[in-house]
Amino acid sequence: MTAAYTHSHETPLNLSTPDDPILRLPEVERYTGLRKTSIYTLVKKGKFPTPIKLGERASGWLSSEIRQWIQDRIAVSRSRFPPPPK
Repeated sequence: MTAAYTHSHETPLNLSTPDDPILRLPEVERYTGLRKTSIYTLVKKGKFPTPIKLGERASGWLSSEIRQWIQDRIAVSRSRFPPPPK
C-alpha cells in the first residue's frame, strides 16, 4: 500500500480553501512528528505530499493531503501490528 504523493502536469491542482488551509513547515512538523530533513527526504522519494510553492522563498502543504498521509501511516501501522484480540 504505497501511495505516490506527486502531482503530474496532467493532474489539476487542488486549491486551498478555508476548510483546507495551507500548512507551513513548522505546522507540518508538529502534526507529523517529522523534522524538515525527513519530510523533504520523503517528498523526494514520492512518499510524502509535495509542497506547494507560495512564493520565492515560501512553500506549504494542503492540510487535507497531510491528514491523508497521516491516515495512510496509521493504516499501514495497524495492518502490520493488529491490536490483540479481546
